[in-house]
Amino acid sequence: MNIRNRALPEGWYPSSEGEIMELLSEWKQNFHSRDGSGGIIAGIVPHAGWAFCGSFIAEVLSSLQKNFETIVILGGHNSPGGPVIEYSEDFWSLPSGDLGRDKELAKRVNEHLPEDISIVSEKSADNTVEVIMPLIAEMYPDVKWAAWRLPSDENSIKFGKILADTAKIIGRRIAVIGSTDLTHYGPNYGFTPRESLKSPVAWVKERDSRILQALSEFKGEKALELAAEEHSACSAGAAVGAMIFARNLGCSNGQILNYATSKEVHPSSSFVGYGSIVWESV
Repeated sequence: MNIRNRALPEGWYPSSEGEIMELLSEWKQNFHSRDGSGGIIAGIVPHAGWAFCGSFIAEVLSSLQKNFETIVILGGHNSPGGPVIEYSEDFWSLPSGDLGRDKELAKRVNEHLPEDISIVSEKSADNTVEVIMPLIAEMYPDVKWAAWRLPSDENSIKFGKILADTAKIIGRRIAVIGSTDLTHYGPNYGFTPRESLKSPVAWVKERDSRILQALSEFKGEKALELAAEEHSACSAGAAVGAMIFARNLGCSNGQILNYATSKEVHPSSSFVGYGSIVWESV
C-alpha cells in the first residue's frame, strides 16, 4: 500500500486533530451564511499557511454541497508548458485520519488527456495541494480524493473539461477545488513596479480584483493572460481548471467570497494577496 505522508514542516498547518478542530470552531463563527444544502460544486482557495488563509479554505470547503463522493484538488506552482503533475499514492496520511484516493477517476481522467499533455508523478513537497488536505480529512472523512498540479497555460482549460466529462461518464459526484495565491508583491519577491510605490496595497488589490473577476465570470483565457502579464496569480492553471469544470457542469457565475493580504496578519513591505470563489450549479 502506497501512503503519502506529511511533507510540509510544522507551521503550515497543525499536527494534531484537536488543533484542527479548535481552529475550525473559531473560523466558523465568521463564515458567510451557508448550510451546504445548495449546489456549490467547485471553488478557488489560497494555499499559504493556515495563519494567513486557513479560514478561507475552510469556508469554501464548508460551502460545498454535501453529497459528493470524491473531492479533486487542483494545485499549481507549475509554469506554462509544464506537464500535468499527478499525486499517485493510494492513501494520504493526515492528522484527522487517512484518506483513500479515487484511483478509478484518476485513471479515467489520465486516459482521456491528449497525447501532447505529459503526466508525471508528484513526490516532492508542495503546499498548493497539501495545505488543503488536512481540512478535507477533518470535514469530509468519508470522501475519496484525487489531485493534480496543472500548468498555467491552455492545457488547464483542456484538463477542466476532461475532468467534467469524465465525472459525467462514470457517474461520479465530485467537488473540485483550485488552489492559487494572488499577487506576490515587494522586495522579497523582486516585484515592486514604480507605479505601485505610492500605494502598494491599493495597487495590488486592483490587480487581484481583475483576475478574481475574470475567474468568477468563466473568462479562462483572460485569467491566464492576466496572471502572465500582471503577475497576479502563482497558480493560474489550477484556478482555471476548477473554473472550467464548474462551467461544464452548468454552474452560474461564481461568487467572490473573501479577499485579504498577508500584510493584515504580518505587516511587511512584502506581501501576498489571497482570494476565494465558489460556483453553484443551476
